[in-house]
Amino acid sequence: MKDRSELFPGPKPMLEPWPDGIRCACLLTFDFDADVVAAYGGVTDPVTVSMGKYGPKVGIPNLLNLLDLFDITTTFFVPGWVVEKYPAAVEQIVKRGHEIGHHGYLHEPGSSFTSAEQEEEKIVQALEILTKFVGRRPIGYRAPYFDLSLNTLAILEKHGFQYTSELMDSLVPDYHVIDGRKSSMLSLPIHWVLDDLAHIFYHITARKSILTCRQVLEHYMEEFEAIHAYGGIFTLVMHPEASGRPSRVLMMKKLIEHFKSRSDVWVASPAEVVKYWQSAHPYNAAASPRSAQA
Repeated sequence: MKDRSELFPGPKPMLEPWPDGIRCACLLTFDFDADVVAAYGGVTDPVTVSMGKYGPKVGIPNLLNLLDLFDITTTFFVPGWVVEKYPAAVEQIVKRGHEIGHHGYLHEPGSSFTSAEQEEEKIVQALEILTKFVGRRPIGYRAPYFDLSLNTLAILEKHGFQYTSELMDSLVPDYHVIDGRKSSMLSLPIHWVLDDLAHIFYHITARKSILTCRQVLEHYMEEFEAIHAYGGIFTLVMHPEASGRPSRVLMMKKLIEHFKSRSDVWVASPAEVVKYWQSAHPYNAAASPRSAQA
């Protein structure tokens, strides 16, 4: 395996992030929102709601079959409201061996809460729904809209979450900093460029160009090759109501085939990466915050 300096400018990271022989980790994650965004916004028009309903009706089965094809397990971040409304779809996700992550109750952004107590109440409400349905507590959280309040991380730490996935300040997993101290809770970094809705979302009230699958695949491949050269983590964020469209499922098949053709790429689940990171790079409260990478 080539040294990082041969592929990416500058020295290699201050730590060797991955298992021997692995240069890059890839996470294929999903935010299963269905029509919860419409519900949160009080939108009831049938066409808008139907866009979300495509997720549980068609998108989820398409994507589960795709993941089965490659024997990939991952995390679906699901709002509590979606679990209540579409239990059959969530049951299929669980039966196929995937993790269910916390994604709020009604997809409420952290900035919408007026107090820490109000936010904790909603987080606990969804936590109880997910725990009862799945039979175990979720260990991961992704903030709706990638929107954290100043209280969110402390609340999640209090309730025993092991990781979140919405911050954009890193290219490898990193331990959160909460109130100036290093936490044992991990951050699995993401970025808008690897969020499908940044490229393919369209609504009559939010008109923008819809990129072709060829263009989106090019975006994803450019980012993957650069993150691979760096030696980081590639976290793709997908929504079944968007990436579950047939053309996009076939696009994802091409992307996964490319990942699988590389012997130094680890296509993993968030839970697997968290377990590995906790073992290989254990939490050290005395270490300087955010010191793990160049």
